[in-house]
Amino acid sequence: MSLLQGIPDKFVQHIRGKIGKTVKLESRTRCTFDVEVTESLGKVVLQTGWKAFVCAHDLKMWDFLVFKYDGSPRLKVLIFDLSCCEKVPPCHICDRRKGEEQIENSKSCDDFPMKSPGNKRKAWKQREGSMNVNSSSTSLSDLSGGFMSTEAHKSHSVPSYILPRRTYLTCVQKKKLKEKVRAICSKTPIYGCVMKKTSIEGKPQTMDISREYADVYLPFDGQTLLLQHRGKSWEVWCQIKKSKSNLRAKRLVKGWKQFARDNNLQVGDLCLFELLENREYAMNVDIIGAK
Repeated sequence: MSLLQGIPDKFVQHIRGKIGKTVKLESRTRCTFDVEVTESLGKVVLQTGWKAFVCAHDLKMWDFLVFKYDGSPRLKVLIFDLSCCEKVPPCHICDRRKGEEQIENSKSCDDFPMKSPGNKRKAWKQREGSMNVNSSSTSLSDLSGGFMSTEAHKSHSVPSYILPRRTYLTCVQKKKLKEKVRAICSKTPIYGCVMKKTSIEGKPQTMDISREYADVYLPFDGQTLLLQHRGKSWEVWCQIKKSKSNLRAKRLVKGWKQFARDNNLQVGDLCLFELLENREYAMNVDIIGAK
């Protein structure tokens, strides 16, 4: 599975017709990378060539990139880490650039290790807030960095599944999650969410979808999702979560209560959402109990 990076719709409108199917990315090193501009699930993305840029600049999850278009046939890129400080690109990038094809065709980016900053745990607390933790469960972060599959974390590729940060699963759920992901073999990541009280007993009864998934795979302000489970379907309204701390997350609202009730969802159940390719914004849902 190829590595890709979505481009925000507003920026796409700004550069539409001004760049071709391939764009040059230029970082502080002044070294350029040719990257293909294409579409995936109705969203403009950077694909072929993006992996080489990621590897060469040692990008890791939650690095913040600023793309600047100045009228030339290239995009200048500034890279910031979780502390909001600009990252200094490795001095060997241009030397590595000569071997771009080897980087692009390699199966992993292990030659460019990803090191987590010391303040990462604190930053996550500030960005994601606290969550209820079941003391009888174990954290998936031991296996996957807390939100993406181990294989994807190592290779920097599109993950096979995405979980909200600080998700805690039982041993049974961990095992069944891996089995389900292998069986589904989806081209897009599976989104998993453990049911909390707000999703089952809340007033109103809602379910949140983390921004790392919503940004790329649910790029809209408001949209009806068709949730399917065991041959039945439910229409559920999905909208931007109204929260000062998490503006880009999505929330399932009208229709979710009926889905939860009809499927007898319980606190601690793990729901896996698979975005279907044959119908826009339709998702198949698998439910894995806590026990």
